[in-house]
Formats: sequence, C-alpha cells, structure tokens
Amino acid sequence: MRAEELGAVLLDALRGKAAGKPVSTARSWAQNGGTSLEAYAAVMRIEQELGLVVPVARVLGPLPLTEVIEQALTTPAPEASRLPASGGTVPATASQRRHWRHAQGEGSAAFLNMGHALFCRRDFDPDRAEAAFRAVVARHEALRNRYVLDRAGTLLLEEVADWPERASFTRHPRSSSVERATELVRADVARPFPLGQEPPVRGGCVPLDDDTEDATAGAAIVYFCVHHITADGWSVDLLAGDFLALYAGTPELPAATPFSHYAAALDARARAGVYAEDVDYWRAKFARVSPDFTIAAQDGEAAGQRAASARLAWDGPGEAEAVRAAARALGVTTYSLLLSALLAAAHVLSGAEDVVVMSGVANRNRADHRDTVGLFTNQIFFVGHFPDDATASETVGDHVRRVHADVVESLARSELPVEVVLDELGAYAAARTLAPYANILFQAAQAPIDPPAIRDGSWRAHPLGTGSIKRHCNLHLVDTPTELALDLAYSIALVGERDATRLLRAVRAAVDHVQRAVASPVAELVATVRDAVQRRETAPTVFTLDYPGARAEPALAPVLRERFGGLAVVELPVPRSLAEREIEDCRRRCGELVRRAEGPALVVAYCSAAAWGHHLVAELGETAVLLTVSGTVATERSWVEEFAVLVRRFDEGIDLSTVEQKVVAGSPAERRAAAEDVLAEMRRLLTSAMTRRFGDPLGRVARETMEVQLSWLAYLGCCVALGPPPGRGHTEELHLSGTLADAAEELEDGLAPLLERLGHPATAGAEAR
Repeated sequence: MRAEELGAVLLDALRGKAAGKPVSTARSWAQNGGTSLEAYAAVMRIEQELGLVVPVARVLGPLPLTEVIEQALTTPAPEASRLPASGGTVPATASQRRHWRHAQGEGSAAFLNMGHALFCRRDFDPDRAEAAFRAVVARHEALRNRYVLDRAGTLLLEEVADWPERASFTRHPRSSSVERATELVRADVARPFPLGQEPPVRGGCVPLDDDTEDATAGAAIVYFCVHHITADGWSVDLLAGDFLALYAGTPELPAATPFSHYAAALDARARAGVYAEDVDYWRAKFARVSPDFTIAAQDGEAAGQRAASARLAWDGPGEAEAVRAAARALGVTTYSLLLSALLAAAHVLSGAEDVVVMSGVANRNRADHRDTVGLFTNQIFFVGHFPDDATASETVGDHVRRVHADVVESLARSELPVEVVLDELGAYAAARTLAPYANILFQAAQAPIDPPAIRDGSWRAHPLGTGSIKRHCNLHLVDTPTELALDLAYSIALVGERDATRLLRAVRAAVDHVQRAVASPVAELVATVRDAVQRRETAPTVFTLDYPGARAEPALAPVLRERFGGLAVVELPVPRSLAEREIEDCRRRCGELVRRAEGPALVVAYCSAAAWGHHLVAELGETAVLLTVSGTVATERSWVEEFAVLVRRFDEGIDLSTVEQKVVAGSPAERRAAAEDVLAEMRRLLTSAMTRRFGDPLGRVARETMEVQLSWLAYLGCCVALGPPPGRGHTEELHLSGTLADAAEELEDGLAPLLERLGHPATAGAEAR
C-alpha cells in the first residue's frame, strides 16, 4: 500500500505537466516530462502526506520511478537531508554572511533590497493594511532577526521581540497619479537598511485620488521591502500571500518554522564535516573555469546597471512540443536540454574552452520550510568543457545526458551554501565582479503564489519597474503547458543588444541541432552554432510594431517568424498609457533597439501601430525603413469612432458627446493633458456601459477585458496627443485584403521583395515549407 501511495503522489505531480499524455512509473521522471519544480513539489508533498524524506536528486535521476519508490521505502534519506530543529541565537549562514559583506559597501541598496508592491482596486483601509503588515512581521522569525558580530567576528542572528511594532510602515499622502505614487515607493525601496539597528523589513501605502487614472474609489498601492539577507524570492511571494490573507480578515495563520532552525542545522552539519565531499566537488568544478567568465563585451560590475530584455520563444506550430519530446527521448528535462544548448552557445560567443553557468535553487527540500521566510536560496554551477578532442568524439546526445547528470549531481549537493567554498578559494577578493562564476544565470521561472485576492481581481501585483540587473545575463525558462520560452535580461552597458541577440540566436541554433542530429559529434553542434552566429552578422533585422489590446488574429511577430525562416524579428514596445515618462521611455527604448542592429533595420508596423511607427522612423532618419501593413493614421475623430464601436457593444444608446473634440491644438504637454481627460471619460463611460450589461460589481473577466481595451485606447490617445510626425522618413506601404489570419500569404508576398533588397533570402522560408 505504501508503494502505491508513493507512486500515486509522483504520478499526480507529473500529470499537471503531461498535458494529457500518459505517465508511468515504468519510466524515469524526465522521460515522463517532469521538471525539477514539480520534483520539489512532489518530495514536499510526500513528506507531508506520507512521512517519507526523498531527496529531489533521487527523483530527477535516470532510474524508473518504480526503482525510485523502492529506494525510498528501503533506503533512508542521507542524514544531510534531515533538518533537526534548533533555535536561539545562531550563526548566520554563509549566504547571509556574503550579503552582510556586500551591505557594508556603498550603493548596495540598489540590488540587495527586494521590493514588492500590490495595487488595491477599491475600498482600501490603511489601518487594516498596517495591522496585517505587523502581523506578517510577527509571524516570521527572520523578519525579527538582528544581525550582529560577536567578539570573534562571527555574524549572528539575534531575535528582537519588539521589532513587529518597530518596523516602519509609512502612510504616504494621497497621490493624484499612479506614476508619482510608484516613484514614492521606489524611493523608499531604495533606502539602505541599517542592519543590526532596525528591522530588515519595512512597508507602506500610497492612497490614490478617486479620479486617478487606472484607479477606482478607494484605490491604493501597498508595498513592502525586505533585505536580501533576510529573504529570497520564494519568501517575497509568501509575504505577499500572508499580507493579503491577513488583510482579508484571516484571524490567524499557522505558525511558521523559524529560519534559525535551518541556520543552526547547517552550522552543526558543517562543523561535523558532513559537507566535506560537497566542498571537494565544488572546489574541483571551480578549478576548471575563471571566476570572471562572461560573454559580456565590456568589463565591469553588472549590479545596479540598467537592464534590457529579450525573448526567445518556441511559439511556432508544434515547436514547443518538439523540444519537450526531444528531451523526453533523451531521458532529460527540458531545462537540461536547453542548458546544454546554452553552454555550447556560451563557448562559441566567448571563445573559452571551459564555460560556467549559474542557477539558483529554492533549497526548500523539507515540507517544514515551505512556508518559512528566509534566505534558503543557494547557487549551483554548471561547467561546460569543449576541448577539440572531446567535441570530436562525444555525440550530441551524450553531451546533453552528461549535462543532465551534472544538474542532478549539483542538486544533490545544493544544501551546502556554495559561499563556503568561494570563501576558501578567495574568489570574492580575486574576481573583478561581485558574483564570481555567476555572470550568467539560467533558472526555471517559478509560478507565483496566486492568493484568492489576486484571483478575484480585488488586488493585483504592481510592477515597480526598477530596470536594474545583478548579473551580466539572467535567463529564465518559462515552461508551461501553453508556453516554452527563454526570457533574457541583460546589462545594456556590459552585454549590449548585439551580443544579447547573438546569444539567443546561438541557443536557438543549438536546440534545433539537438533535435535533428542527436547522434552527430559535439564538434558539429559547435560548428552549427558558430555558423548561425557569424552568418547573420549583416543580415537585416525586422522590428515589429503591433497594436495593444484584445485581438481575434495572431500577433505580427510570430507570423513573420513562421513565414520567413531564419529572420531576426524583434518586437518593439508601444506606449500603453498617456504618462509622459512611459511615452519617452518607450521612444528611447525603441530607438536603442533599432540603432544597435548590426545590419539593415526594417520596422514593420501593423494596423494602428503605424501611427507610432511614423513618429519612430521620423526620429531615426536613415537608420531604418518603415513598412506599414494595413496602416491607419490616429486622429481624434478616429479615436472617438473606435471607442464608439467598442462601447456600443455594451450600450447601443450611450451618449458620447462628452468625449468629442477635447484634444485642442497647443503644446505637446497641453495635448497630452487634454487626451488624459478624454481617456478618463472613456473609462467612465465604458465602466458604466459594461456595468449596465453585466451587473455591478463587474466580474474578473469583465474587468480584465476592460483593462485590455483601455490599454489600446490609451495607445491611440498617445498618438493623437503626439500629433502628426515631423516627417515620414523612408516609408513603404502594404495593404492586406483581410486580417493577418486570413492574409498571411499576402504579407509574405509583399514583404519578400523588400527583405531581399535589404539582404535577406526571404524566399528561403517558403521554399523550405
């Protein structure tokens, strides 16, 4: 019976990822399509429900699940996986000691303070918010810990009983602008923490005027900020969930295991020599690579640098499933397959024989610590070795399986804070960067905790948009039943758009090669990646502009990627509000992206996005060519007409006289202010019409639909406020007989000659199909 129960838990955890495909205990975890995130969830559930401690590395290994189950029942977990409870004043962990050292330097707040904001849509009560905040601090011991040095210089955790009352909760004055309120939050988040003197957490709230854009009566922004020495990313989600539950009236949350239990256990095991083999393992790994390894074009410290982002998505028909199927056939996770491609790409771009990629692990291997706030996260490192003799003899399949074995082995040794080894090696003093061996990060994106208050729409996460980065490159794997993508954030100053694009291009080429030539030597994989990077250096880049909001047709970018094989397609942002800062940031970002293209730049603007495209290309001059596809020009009349079509779906007889002829001639600031008034009236009328149609209050789907439509209306209003562009630049036009869904072949036929003139073999995609 025990084996059946254990098997049922494992298979149940796999079914969520299997998307209807059969799962079986006769296959390994990876052969069933499982990932490390599901494995962590499964082992915590096994301990909670069955009382068995199963190391996550055992689940992720190559054995069929039947053997994993047998081992779990007959072989106890290694002692290093057990966490004996302990309390009182204890030494800080090695990870915390590292953050303590960083916190003593100037400018550390920009990357060591972890801020999180929530937007309350209505009826905000500041008294309840402050009470909930202080209850959260009281629940989690880590938020009540002071960091002090003893006479020997050892950093200690010391609990302070009255810190729930002393933690700062700032009630800011009411704000008339979401943008200004967000600036107040950012300023408070950026203030350094005097560790040892004040609680390592603070919070606050900014009520919003009832007529504020994107706000209803009683709206507010609530936020908290916690120092990284006290919490990790998992903890931030926990804090948000706890706050929302307590604010909603939950009388009391279950007691959370104190973080000091975990810290004391690590200290006891380290002193007992439990981690001696782990230390040797990591030391041998680090001996093979430089602590400053990077693909960055410039030297420098990334922490606090302004960041940019890019995405590589397998969004063509069947592409995502083909990658996952290749991983299952090799008996590896999708993460491991993509990691093997990333290592090959890093080798080609850097020219180094040995390359290193870091990942963060939640390190919450025990159910007791699932709801504990603290710095559990640890770093693990993967090293790729690409000497000429090895790449000639090893097959691509062997390379991928070896990388997966390295992932499993690293996870098995992830309980030891790797800072212990880095301290012994003197890496922090020797490296030029803040995070030795960790300039490239690759980890799976974790699904955020989704509290009821977020699901029902009364609260939503509020982005702070700090736009800075800790490392040269951060890659997050998004792997859901509906999506497979790599999201890349990178330092603009150190890496730059060119090398970021080359990195994603190299990864894509490597993944494609793994799928089609798994029996080929690794040397062919490297040659394929190198050819992909070098062949496209002067090829044109297509930058797409698409209209925001709801749509019944595909987006422009994936249509172009599907129609033109090997075409570099970069999606440009369009403004989604009338806020001056967002408009200027969007203009600046578009300009930076286009100007950094290695070869010719073609901006393709679809439908109403043509209005923004004209403004953009007029500023770029000879840098880019604009092609408008079924383009329209945004005028005040067309803006009101589009709104009329939308709002009359819900109320045919609604009076629209209050939104007509409001944007008068004047300065850009005057036109933008007038357009903001019109948009606010559009919001009021649309809310009224939808309420009459669906009832009050509006349900979650109706509210989300309204916000999507309003982002489109805000974009149109932005174009109206900007007025006619100062010039048209180099512009060509293409008119389709239908939507992108119906007229994709017309788009291909019209675009191919222009791409060929710019140097891209545009017909290659069609011939391949």
